[in-house]
Amino acid sequence: MPIIINKPIGITPLELIQQYKAENSINEKMSFAGRLDPMARGVMVLLKGQECKLQESLCGRDKIYEFELLQGFETDTLDVLGIVENYNGIFSSININDFIGSFSQKYPNYSSIVVNKKPLWWWSKNNRLNEIDIPKKEIEIYSLEEDVNIKIIGKTRLLEMVLEKIESLSNTNKDKFRFYDIKEKWIDIFENIDRDLFVIKRFRAKVSSGTYIRSLCQCMGGIAFDINRIEIL
Repeated sequence: MPIIINKPIGITPLELIQQYKAENSINEKMSFAGRLDPMARGVMVLLKGQECKLQESLCGRDKIYEFELLQGFETDTLDVLGIVENYNGIFSSININDFIGSFSQKYPNYSSIVVNKKPLWWWSKNNRLNEIDIPKKEIEIYSLEEDVNIKIIGKTRLLEMVLEKIESLSNTNKDKFRFYDIKEKWIDIFENIDRDLFVIKRFRAKVSSGTYIRSLCQCMGGIAFDINRIEIL
């Protein structure tokens, strides 16, 4: 039977498998059906032995996410684990109906989709995006609900929360994910922001397989502050 497990923030799916194998003394091959980014958490499906052949069929299922949006910021990864490229200070209302339906969604620059035999994140990290065409995927957002309860967070606490999230990376992955450059940029940007209070909005979405919540957050005018996959249908 496929293993249903919750991935915490800060680890990769590969690290989750390594931890599970070590804790359960498993020597068989294992894989996962449906990836989650390091800054995302929630439900994952792990496969063991012959079940690994089911990977492709299980990846195509719809998902339900709860996520938080921090408006006004832009990063190159579309979440907190990215280099801050801009802060515009714009906090606006969102018409969620604009985001329900079928769309052609461009893959985030930092994603694992393979382009010309290299993952897209490799082209981004090496500043070679101009050499390729970034692929798109047809996705559908079946429903999107906004929570009336928002978070209002002070400037100092918000920076602390951002740093807590990115510092949850394992020491092994900190260099791989540009941790030190990202941390320095977040600290620098907050030193130059005059705003004292920030609003974090919460949403719940049912989406088709392959939908990037990070990209949805970008369309909403911000970055993904938290992503929690609560169900695989």
